[in-house]
Amino acid sequence: MFKDHHYLDWNVNKASRCYIGIWEGNIVAFGATMTMPSGTLKNAWRGHRTVILPDFQGMGIGMQFSDGLAQIHINEGHRYFTRTAHPRLIYHKEKSPLWKPTSKNKKLRTDVTHKNLYNNHYVDNKRICGSFEYIGEKESQ
Repeated sequence: MFKDHHYLDWNVNKASRCYIGIWEGNIVAFGATMTMPSGTLKNAWRGHRTVILPDFQGMGIGMQFSDGLAQIHINEGHRYFTRTAHPRLIYHKEKSPLWKPTSKNKKLRTDVTHKNLYNNHYVDNKRICGSFEYIGEKESQ
């Protein structure tokens, strides 16, 4: 249902958590998150895919859905990061008090040299992306 609507490719990591967004009884969004292996960050997760079906784009659903997925992880006690090339998502995260830019925000990743296993292109070193950590809200008691 979503595979033809993502700008990278339709492959989703088998280790990811997958979510759907429903609005007025319609499935409108797909999201996937996964753990973020790191030698320095503990208990961190990251966004893996966010896709909003074309008929529902431009309504702010992507921003709310992205925030919602991040808040789920914060509520579970995780840190949550995302990297996106989508200009509207970058703008939203830059203006939102719920997100803070990381040190890699809007920087060309010349340090990345691994290839994407699915379509054999270099990841994040050919486009400038927004990179953010979700600060979120404390879970209400």
